[in-house]
Amino acid sequence: MTPDAFHASQMSFLYVTVPDMETARVIAGGAIREKLAACANVLPQMTAIYEWDGDVEEENELIVILKTSHATAPALAQWVEQHHPYEVPCVLEIPLGRGNHDYVSWLQKQLGSKSRLM
Repeated sequence: MTPDAFHASQMSFLYVTVPDMETARVIAGGAIREKLAACANVLPQMTAIYEWDGDVEEENELIVILKTSHATAPALAQWVEQHHPYEVPCVLEIPLGRGNHDYVSWLQKQLGSKSRLM
C-alpha cells in the first residue's frame, strides 16, 4: 500500500461485550441487517471482573466489534442497548483515524446512505 492510499476516515468501532455466542450473533447480524454496522468481529471468550451491587463478580464474556461511521455510532449504540440482555451493557465507541482507502470505501458502501466515512 502506498502512503497516499492510507486516508483519514470518520470510522468508529463500537466495542460491545456479550454473555454468549448467540447474543453476539443477534447483535452483529441485526446491526448489519439494519445497515448500522458494515461488519462485525466476534472475539472469543474472555474473563470480565467487575464490581456489581457491592460484590466482585467474574464472568465469561465475548467481545463484539462493530465497524461503523462516527455519524452512525449513536444510532448503533442505541440499537445495541435495545437488543442487549444486560441491564447495563458495555457499549463503547472507539474513534479511528486512518484506514486503507479501499477498505474504508467498502465500509461506506455497506452502510449505504446512512454515513460518509471519508
